Amino acid sequence: MPRKTGSKRRAAAVVLAILTFIALLPLLSVLVTYAIANTLGCTVDENSVHPCLLAGIDIGDTLYTMGVLGWLMIPAAPLLLIAVLGWIGLGIVAIAGRMRRS
Repeated sequence: MPRKTGSKRRAAAVVLAILTFIALLPLLSVLVTYAIANTLGCTVDENSVHPCLLAGIDIGDTLYTMGVLGWLMIPAAPLLLIAVLGWIGLGIVAIAGRMRRS
């Protein structure tokens, strides 16, 4: 019976990629927030909402919310650690498999 290690590794890589993406979403939110704010010359902080106009629409509240979502990095950190350890484990298994074949 043929072993299906390739498909198992592929499935593990997909799960790890999804987990990594989910764990990095709060960081992405903060980076996008400050990129938009810097481009528009607006101020964003966790103290209060500051007005920020984009095409005549005030997006200050949205930027504030996106910036505060950065606090979700704290509970997401263990998920990211699990994902990093998973990627390392997957890499070790792949290298060991190649060494065994040669």
